[in-house]
Amino acid sequence: ASTALWMRGVRLGASYWTVTARFSDAAGLAARSPVTYRGILVGSVRSIAVTPEAVVAELEIDKGDLRLPLPVTATVASASLLGGDAQVALVSQGTPLAKDAPLPRAGGCRADQQLCNGSTVMGREAASLASVTETMQDLLAQAQKERVIPHMATSLEQIDATAKQFQVLTVQLQDELAKAVPVIRNLEAATA
Repeated sequence: ASTALWMRGVRLGASYWTVTARFSDAAGLAARSPVTYRGILVGSVRSIAVTPEAVVAELEIDKGDLRLPLPVTATVASASLLGGDAQVALVSQGTPLAKDAPLPRAGGCRADQQLCNGSTVMGREAASLASVTETMQDLLAQAQKERVIPHMATSLEQIDATAKQFQVLTVQLQDELAKAVPVIRNLEAATA
């Protein structure tokens, strides 16, 4: 009987807690996908619901003593850039909490300072081969639209013309200095 409950995801006396993550695109995330923190498995995705505004994933964290300072984000990432099973990585960018900070399930958990049982975090999607390819296509289309290459060619021509003018000016200055040398020597001789 206890094995059947375990297989259904029911854990008697477990110290798990839940967090809701909202994503604009869940990129292959599924129920039972792993949830990690700093590369360590800390839980799994309990359920996923699709709404017109977002993909809402309920995350079940198995570490009852995991204290994460805010802000915390959830990132959907594949096992590699080329794809693979999706997972959720929790990322905390806050100042580390005191060692005596309340546990996430405790009544004194401060949801304005740390991630607590029932909290909601914003999700984001990590780069995948598809998103990188799409970004490159957008950049190329923008460059073509703005005619970056012809503008760059015009700029290079202007730089070349300016360099030639500078070269002519330098030659003229050298000629003027050559003419001034006898006058300077005469002045030196006169003052000596």
